[in-house]
Amino acid sequence: MILPSKAVYQETWKDVFQANLSALFQIALLLTADSHEAEANLATVIRKLDFSKEIDEDALAVIHAALARKIIGGGGITSLSGAAEARSMLQPGLLPVLQLERLPRVCFVLRMLVGFDTSTCARMLGIDEGGVKVSLRVAVLQLHQCTKKTS
Repeated sequence: MILPSKAVYQETWKDVFQANLSALFQIALLLTADSHEAEANLATVIRKLDFSKEIDEDALAVIHAALARKIIGGGGITSLSGAAEARSMLQPGLLPVLQLERLPRVCFVLRMLVGFDTSTCARMLGIDEGGVKVSLRVAVLQLHQCTKKTS
């Protein structure tokens, strides 16, 4: 059996990044609420991934998990200029998500936009599943109030 070379795996990883880079950056913007932090965290995750491993159908999930862990572990400090730039770079329909408090925003992004299950979100955030569910409810209520104000 002939195994593909390391270069073949790297090219495949490159394809995954090219196809999803914009969406990954949007997720990073939503998790950090800061364009500078989003860019730095995404760049760090890309640098630290092991491209020598064979890629499979879960490649995007692996990247999402690495990005979420990196951002959650970062502390969540945003700069005023980074927050303003985040708003200007984000898809307009996602702008209300940036207005959420940090924990509800992160829970909402991980659970609803990335698609992690409740237990995975809880482990990543270091809280129990009930805390994730409460934060998610808070996020949904706050988003509902935001959309009522704008309509």
